[in-house]
Formats: sequence, C-alpha cells, structure tokens
Amino acid sequence: MQIKRVDSTISTDRLQESKEYYIKYFQFQLVYESDWYIELLAPGLPTTGISFVLPQRDAGEFFFGKGLILSFEVEDVDAEYRRLTEAGLDIVQELQDKPWGERSFVVDDPNGVHLYIYESIPATPEYQKVYDTFK
Repeated sequence: MQIKRVDSTISTDRLQESKEYYIKYFQFQLVYESDWYIELLAPGLPTTGISFVLPQRDAGEFFFGKGLILSFEVEDVDAEYRRLTEAGLDIVQELQDKPWGERSFVVDDPNGVHLYIYESIPATPEYQKVYDTFK
C-alpha cells in the first residue's frame, strides 16, 4: 500500500469553533466546508490534513476526541509556546524536555483533543541505546 495523504477526522458538534481554532493558531487552510463537514490542510503540507464531521450517524459509537493526540513537529517549540501562551491558550502540559528526544508542550483544541507540539532534541543516552537497536 502506498499512502498518499494522511487526514485525521474528528467527530464534533463544534465545527465552526474547530475550524477557526486550527486556522487562527496553526495556519491550517480551509479546502472544503459544508453544513456537516469541514476539511483543512496543514500549511505547506498538501498531504496532511484535519477534518471535522458532525456526529450524525444512525448507529455506532460516537467519538468526541477522548484519547486522541495530534502531534505537530515545529522548528522552534519555545517560540510556539510563547506565541500560543500570549494568544491566551491554556497550556495543559508545560514546556519540558523529554528523555526520548523531544522538547514539548500540550494544548487542547475545542474538542478536548491533545495537541502535542514538539521540537526534536537529542535523546538521553539511555533512550539513544534503545533507538540504536532498531537501526
């Protein structure tokens, strides 16, 4: 299988709030919108997107983001932390260095989805040893 695009779809009754959040804070681009579905693309990444759909299925479990984490790797996580803090977003997990090789923080979107925002840094020697076993 050759994957050409990755898109995460979030079932929510907060379509407009979700659209505005990702466009305002993360510069996603609107590519499609109807009264029950919105599709956004990541800036500069035409193969990566986030979509939102109303939970209007006739049967089945409805999903409202619980347990979902979206990860955004950025060039300068400290600058993003400052930018989003200054914009008034609640920080769920403060900026910190992770031993597995990431400097990160977490915010929640309007649906309760964790957005794990990180920059790659060197892993601790213990983690690097583990990573090296997979090479």
